[in-house]
Amino acid sequence: MNLMKRTYKNRIWETLACGLALAGLPGCNDSFLDQYPETSITAEAFFSTPEDLELYTNSFYTYLSDPVNDRGSDNVIAINSDKDDAYMMMRGAINPETVAQWSSYWKNLRNINFMLDHVGAVKGDTAEIAHYVGIARFFRAFFYYDMVKRYSDVPWYSHALKTTDTEDLYKTQDPRAVVVDSVMADLDYAVAHIKPDIDGVVSHTRVTRWTALAGLARIALQEGSWRKYHPELGLDDADRFFQAAAEAARQIMDGGKFSLYTTDNPSADRQMAYEALFNSNDLSTNPEMIMFRDYDKDLKVNNTKKTVFNENTGLSRDLLEDYLAIDADGRLVPFHEIPGYRTMGFAETFKNRDPRLNYTFMQPGFKQPGNSKIAYPNWNIGGYPQVKYYPLTSDQIDLGGGQGYSDNPVFRLGETYLIYAEAKAELGTLTQADLDRTISLLRARVGLPAPVLADWLAKIDPRLEKMYPNVSGPQKGAILEIRRERRVELACEGFRLDDLKRWKVATLAAVTPVGMYIGQLGAVDITGDSIPEFYLSQDGEGFDKEQAEYPDNEIFEYKLSTASFDLTEGDKGNIQVKVQVNAFSFPDKYYYWPLSTQDLLVNPNLKQNPFWK
Repeated sequence: MNLMKRTYKNRIWETLACGLALAGLPGCNDSFLDQYPETSITAEAFFSTPEDLELYTNSFYTYLSDPVNDRGSDNVIAINSDKDDAYMMMRGAINPETVAQWSSYWKNLRNINFMLDHVGAVKGDTAEIAHYVGIARFFRAFFYYDMVKRYSDVPWYSHALKTTDTEDLYKTQDPRAVVVDSVMADLDYAVAHIKPDIDGVVSHTRVTRWTALAGLARIALQEGSWRKYHPELGLDDADRFFQAAAEAARQIMDGGKFSLYTTDNPSADRQMAYEALFNSNDLSTNPEMIMFRDYDKDLKVNNTKKTVFNENTGLSRDLLEDYLAIDADGRLVPFHEIPGYRTMGFAETFKNRDPRLNYTFMQPGFKQPGNSKIAYPNWNIGGYPQVKYYPLTSDQIDLGGGQGYSDNPVFRLGETYLIYAEAKAELGTLTQADLDRTISLLRARVGLPAPVLADWLAKIDPRLEKMYPNVSGPQKGAILEIRRERRVELACEGFRLDDLKRWKVATLAAVTPVGMYIGQLGAVDITGDSIPEFYLSQDGEGFDKEQAEYPDNEIFEYKLSTASFDLTEGDKGNIQVKVQVNAFSFPDKYYYWPLSTQDLLVNPNLKQNPFWK
């Protein structure tokens, strides 16, 4: 029985475990010092065997997210952007007076530390006990690194606080360097003590040694980048984190337990293997999955993946332009080297491109599952719907937003390849052999030629150079191209905003996002069949459905005077959402979150984030 099914079938027992963990937790509605009363079930009575630890740690798995979009970044055009933290920050709506109190974030940490405090009472096999301690420390590491990404300096707590722990309750923040070293110590322990498999079988839904390595690689790469590209931190030891990231990724790659997924069907289009990573109903046999979240129709363990398409977010033209193109001579080149690329219409932009584009953006002729009609894009969100993660069965779409049951990657080998390549390039030690065992394999999966390191170093793409102006060094060209590859391969997987922040180029997220290009007002053909599907005017002039040249064709009418969008050049140009035009900014202090005024009053030893003073 896999992890998620086991977890949900044991919900009653988990409730008991959570009840124990909640003993002494900070109240959600009161201050950080307020505590719940002690439970009548003692921890000593509960934590007695390794099986108890297994049961307790099951509840930690909900702490890992599996996002299906890149809201807040330059990959996305989002409506309802006034409700997202990232957009609220860029609109200037978040400050010490309005930000949420951070006391609400600490619940998960206390649940983890509560178990670690009582593990000494457990009797049984010491390796088995250490395995579950490793799992708890793995989740603690992720909790804390999320806090570091948000605040930088935070107080480190290695035990569950009680009301009598006055000194700890009122302590100030620990320096980022101290906290991150503790995070890395947790991850090192997890790698050393979590089992690689169970009876010779590697689990893809439980945390294993391989998951711990993947987590270590991810966090180490992020911290290395923060220290290299954020001189304001005053930390000049980025290379040791890049080395740790590369080493953890190498161990996964050399371990032979995972391989890049191609296809189960030799006669199938090999490019569809990329699509199957994100909309498969069963990833249990997919060799690329280091860990995935197992959704289940029968157990009603559902997701909301249908909402990625044409509802709340569209994808940006900027992301589309990062996908490479094949020129008239058959060479793989940046899209901006294709003549007329800037004013290409919807259908033309998809021709002769990196095939991952067609499995991320809705391409012309796309039909929704169970619907015989061609789907048209929603211009109110830019005109580039996302199809990555979109379910392939109609029941997941027709029954509402919360009825999806296709599985979702949490850690996959494709990300590990990218971590290894980026870390090596940042260290200046990337070789062609490194590329051949990472980026080349990702490109081969979709039928693209392998990259040549010498070409990357000799010819730097000016578009990438402009996007990432703070990159330098002998392998600058490789760093830039790996960033392109990462953006394309991992699009909509929730990494992009964190990437922009760690590279210190989050000003890109504040640029007004634009969508598809429209060359003129009037009838617009987006499918390339010379039959219009849309009619665009300033105020409805010129449109008469009954007198239209193609009266039998379904035509969507938009009036710029009343629409939520306009065009960048008035009567032509790229779609942009009106309320987002010049609405965002990203000064340096937005890389960090402020503490709320209330938190500073509750604990006067806390210090306001220095970037917000």
